[in-house]
Amino acid sequence: MSSIRRVVVTGIGAITPLGSTAPAYWEGLKNGVSGAAPITRFDATKFKTRFACEVKNYNPLDYFERKQGPKMDLFTQFAVIASDEAIADAGLLTGGVNKDRVGVIWGSGIGGLKSLQEECFQFERGDGTPRYSPFFIPRMIADSSSGNISIKNGFRGPNYVTTSACASSNDAIIAAFNNIRLGLADAIVTG
Repeated sequence: MSSIRRVVVTGIGAITPLGSTAPAYWEGLKNGVSGAAPITRFDATKFKTRFACEVKNYNPLDYFERKQGPKMDLFTQFAVIASDEAIADAGLLTGGVNKDRVGVIWGSGIGGLKSLQEECFQFERGDGTPRYSPFFIPRMIADSSSGNISIKNGFRGPNYVTTSACASSNDAIIAAFNNIRLGLADAIVTG
């Protein structure tokens, strides 16, 4: 019987209201910076609460080619950006990594809620004919996060999303830990 393997974190990535990199995020935490600010992504004047913790000054063109960004919901864009930083931080793509043994297990409580909302609004505003973007389902499903990360990097190991409300990312990290520990993968990108 094989022994249980040791698991370590080798790379970290982040895109948050406190900063668009892990070091910027950490500095914000250490300095007690608040990520809360007035809501900018929609008109919040009718709501009692008009502030939220949004990623500031986000421009998808800073990270993606012009045609690539719109094919992904915002949550997937953030997943890809954070994973890119973590993969680079870990040096995962340098050297002879066996991509069949590298997986992606991501956590998302809902998936592409903004894509769902936009498609429903388009349908309601239209003439009643059910016309949906061919990118609707690929943008909306929670698996688009892990799928896009895997496709971009050529990872062919375990690939799925955990969906358990606010604990989704914790569950993804636990699943990644167990996959490595049990020898099902050598590395997992998770978050």
